[in-house]
Amino acid sequence: MYELYSRRIKNAQGEPDVYEYDSFPQAFRNQMFYVLTDVFSFFEKQGKFGGWDVLHDGFAREIGLKTLSPHGGSGRQKIEHFIARSSEKDFLDFLDFSFSCVSRLKNVRVYAPDSEKIGVISHAFYEMNYRFKQHNLGYEFVDDKLIRKDNELLHQETIKPALKLLIETGFEGAEQEFLDAFEHRRKGENKDAILDALKSFESTMKAICDGMGYSYGPAKSTAKELIAILENNGFFPAYMNNHMTSLRTSLESGLPTMRNKNAGHGQGSSVVNVSDEFTEYALNLAATNIVLLTKIYATKKARGAEDAD
Repeated sequence: MYELYSRRIKNAQGEPDVYEYDSFPQAFRNQMFYVLTDVFSFFEKQGKFGGWDVLHDGFAREIGLKTLSPHGGSGRQKIEHFIARSSEKDFLDFLDFSFSCVSRLKNVRVYAPDSEKIGVISHAFYEMNYRFKQHNLGYEFVDDKLIRKDNELLHQETIKPALKLLIETGFEGAEQEFLDAFEHRRKGENKDAILDALKSFESTMKAICDGMGYSYGPAKSTAKELIAILENNGFFPAYMNNHMTSLRTSLESGLPTMRNKNAGHGQGSSVVNVSDEFTEYALNLAATNIVLLTKIYATKKARGAEDAD
């Protein structure tokens, strides 16, 4: 993609990046239509027709409509109409749905080499993320999942590394719970986001216990108990004891307490609202802890493998 002169000048002036979450400009909508066109055109050339109609019918069914356009036409034309005129909420849902469909096209057999097919799909996600940044939209596709970016520095330094580390074998449950937390955050379901953030944190520690051979109660162990198990088994290096004691205090009074006080119990006769700021803090705290623990785990496993050799 080419960065236009007006955008280069704007960036050179050092203007702050302020993310937009609830408004998608027409130019961005048009660019998403072009991206989808690139993908479907490739598959149509391979003799795989009907992509637009399948996408149209699938999404229309999900949102409970018979058609995405009152004017009729082909699947492509109805989607083009919907992209241009849909509400911000419906358009974001369409992006999430349509690019999950694009991801699944990796499994469709084509005449061209698999590398060419994967290249087309990978470029679609690359351009999608590029356009998000181009328009200062606070979203990104990571591992083909749409997540919300609330802070660029935290996102780059904490969230993405956590997702990358959780891809490793044994952390699949923690990864899914982490992604679920961001999906709830995107939908404004803040209490559920905090719950899934804690679940991911706990699942990460359970996976570490499994990998290290530490005994724990799979169904009942809480964050506090799991932290104690890791500490008691010497998972933390001796020279980091003071630091880990402080970390443990922070964890026990931070994320677990958020769950206990705000999301883990009945809320009585009044509705408990969890603020966006509070939720973002919970997600970032969970990610920071996950990165630290998984990096320690990877180091210990690597050293164990070296000792075995």
